Amino acid sequence: MSTPDTPGSAAVTDATHPVGAARRGYLAPLALVLAVLALLGALGLGWLGYERMTALEVQLARRIGEFDAASREARTAAKAANSALADLDSRLLALENRAQETQNQQLALAAMYQELARSQDERIVADIEQTLLLAQQQLRLAGNVRAALIGLEAAEARLTQLDKPQLTDLRNAIIRDIERLKLLPTADLERVFARLEALTQSVAQLKLDSETELARHTPPADGAADGDVLSRLAREVWREFRELVRIRRLDKPEVPLLAPSQAYFLRENLKLRLLAARLALLQRDEAAFRADLTAARAWVEDSFKRDDAVTLAFLASVDELLRAPVALGDARIDASLAAARAARGGQ
Repeated sequence: MSTPDTPGSAAVTDATHPVGAARRGYLAPLALVLAVLALLGALGLGWLGYERMTALEVQLARRIGEFDAASREARTAAKAANSALADLDSRLLALENRAQETQNQQLALAAMYQELARSQDERIVADIEQTLLLAQQQLRLAGNVRAALIGLEAAEARLTQLDKPQLTDLRNAIIRDIERLKLLPTADLERVFARLEALTQSVAQLKLDSETELARHTPPADGAADGDVLSRLAREVWREFRELVRIRRLDKPEVPLLAPSQAYFLRENLKLRLLAARLALLQRDEAAFRADLTAARAWVEDSFKRDDAVTLAFLASVDELLRAPVALGDARIDASLAAARAARGGQ
């Protein structure tokens, strides 16, 4: 049986054995060489690591420098950006303030425009109402349908040009009044006035029933000599004798003899009656117009010669005037005036 080797026995064997001593002699330099090589390798590796670390440090320093430069540039750019942003913020705030001011101005302008529009509409309605009032005065005072139609048509044309929906009712009312006035029978006022003026002037030519015709002097015969005193005296005596007695035929024995002053006042009163008829014509008062003409006709028949040509022409003219239309039954524009007042109240 073999016994296990102990460390002490192995060491004794190697030290005493010659092969082991030789082996130890070869191994020591080899170990030394290997150790040197290992040291050199370690040194090389250390140098390489140092070189790499140095390069890395240089590169890192360079990059840190670049980073610092970039950081400085970034900070500079950030400062510039902050400045620009602050400027933009201030400009934006200014723009917002201006936008708010502009909006406020727009609102104010819109309010002013609406106020001006309302004022313009009110002024237009007031002008049209004034035109309608003038047309109504033409109808009531002068009965001038043509002038009233001109005013109504001018108002309707103005409303048509404006073309505003809030004035449509007023325009329709004016159109209805225009169509109604066009259907009214109109009197020729100028002709009636001219006839009344002619009658007034012909009053002085009317002959009273109480007037006497003076005897006309017969011219002396050609054979009578102007120097014949006896013949001339005889003619004068005969003329005076004829003036002593006058025979007249009176259809109305009760007609009084009028003094010259009474005849003057009779003619003046007749002229006043014709003037009153003219005023009634202006007022379109048909009852007063016909009453004045009827009274004037009765005075002429009672006090003036009815067989005279001037009297006959006067009576014929009066009869023709009595048949002429005077009053306008439906010459009103109340609907247009009511619509104008309603439009003005709405404004």
